[in-house]
Parts: sequence; structure tokens; C-alpha cells
Amino acid sequence: MSDAFTAMREELLSRLCEATEVEHNLMCVYLYAAFSLKDGEAEGLSPAQADAVRRWRSAILGVAREEMAHLLVVSN
Repeated sequence: MSDAFTAMREELLSRLCEATEVEHNLMCVYLYAAFSLKDGEAEGLSPAQADAVRRWRSAILGVAREEMAHLLVVSN
């Protein structure tokens, strides 16, 4: 292998490792946010608030799943 090819390969691997860290951190933040929300009327929410929180949690978990997919792609 040429020195230029080796340098490019090392740079690519470095950037992929960085991307993996970013995707993992983002996924953790979204999961923390989703599971930090109050959970229904038992935790003092009104029925309308509980319904809104369920929708928010669903949306946030959808984004977390996308981050997991991004992490998978970068890892592969």
C-alpha cells in the first residue's frame, strides 16, 4: 500500500470512530429524554397531559431508533 492510501485509510477510520461516538451520544440523550418524562396520571398528569407525553415519548423514541440505525451504519 502506498503512504497516501494508508494516510487516507487512517483518516477515514478516525472519522468513522468519531461518527460512532457522536451517534452513540445522541442516542443516549434521546433515550434519557424519553424515559425521563412523567408516565401518566399516576405521576400527577391530567389525562390530556398524559396523552401529550405519550405522543412526545413515541416521537423521541422514533428519533432514538433512527440514531441507532445511524450507529449501525457507521459501525458497519
